[in-house]
Amino acid sequence: MIHFKTLFTRNIGITIFIRTYSVTKLKASGLEPQNYPKLFQESDSSAIRAQRKYFWLVRLKIVLLLITAVVASVAWNQIPEFRTPATVVLAIILVSAMVISAIMDTKKFDHLWFRSRAIAESVKTESWSFMMKVGPYDSSITDSEAEIRFLGRLKEILQRQPLICGELALYSEGGVPITPQMRLIRNENLKSRRTFYIQNRISDQRLWYGKKAKLNKSQEFKWFIIAWILQLGAVAFAILVIVLEEIFINPVGIITTAGASVLSWMHARNYQELAQSYGLIVQELSLLEEKAKTASSEEELSEIVEDTEKTISREHTIWLARRL
Repeated sequence: MIHFKTLFTRNIGITIFIRTYSVTKLKASGLEPQNYPKLFQESDSSAIRAQRKYFWLVRLKIVLLLITAVVASVAWNQIPEFRTPATVVLAIILVSAMVISAIMDTKKFDHLWFRSRAIAESVKTESWSFMMKVGPYDSSITDSEAEIRFLGRLKEILQRQPLICGELALYSEGGVPITPQMRLIRNENLKSRRTFYIQNRISDQRLWYGKKAKLNKSQEFKWFIIAWILQLGAVAFAILVIVLEEIFINPVGIITTAGASVLSWMHARNYQELAQSYGLIVQELSLLEEKAKTASSEEELSEIVEDTEKTISREHTIWLARRL
């Protein structure tokens, strides 16, 4: 016969082991997308899909314009038997480009992308505030009250973007507003929550923004060089066309269109602006990361979390305002 005290002790030991194992496993893997609320997963999926559609249409439009330039640059009077087919092809291409422009103006995938991303990042900010017991979710209230407030904030975030609520529903894959991982982290002690926040929020975002800043800087330089090469090529071929008396195809229009396409692509991607913006955030997050390591009270941790989330949110708010 097993003694009650022994059984009770074993159960407590098993519970502590399971809890410790869960926390350790979560710290090792970080906070994955599925560990965030359902609204984040929906808005994140919507943003990714809208971004892909937007840039796919931009690329397709650029390709059509380049083909138009190629067809228009050929001296079809020298091959009259192909003049009519070339005219038909040119007309089809121009109509297709107009259709793509109409789709972009009607669907506004760029707006959907920015608004969905704004919702996703806002939900992330609220989630971290909830887990770190910051602001309206501080330790002075019960966990049930904090969860009620959190659900209310999610509702407010969604109501600020009513135009895309229907779009978000298309990517709903089930889930819960408050995940077990979020509750688990919230119930940890100060030191554990501070360590988790530094590693999985501040450091994670600092590395992400640093990587993106370098990528955008390198892309800006690459496309800038390509644009200059195309401009110089257009000048060189223009001189060549003047020197030659007869030429079957005039490449000046093709190269000029290609140069304009490169500039349009750079404008759509905003390489320079993103590189500068992301670089600034990296510096701010680096300072906050060092400051967070010395936080020894709930008040100090709350201040760090608030400053960090404001820094990250400011970038998305400014970006959304500029693009919309």
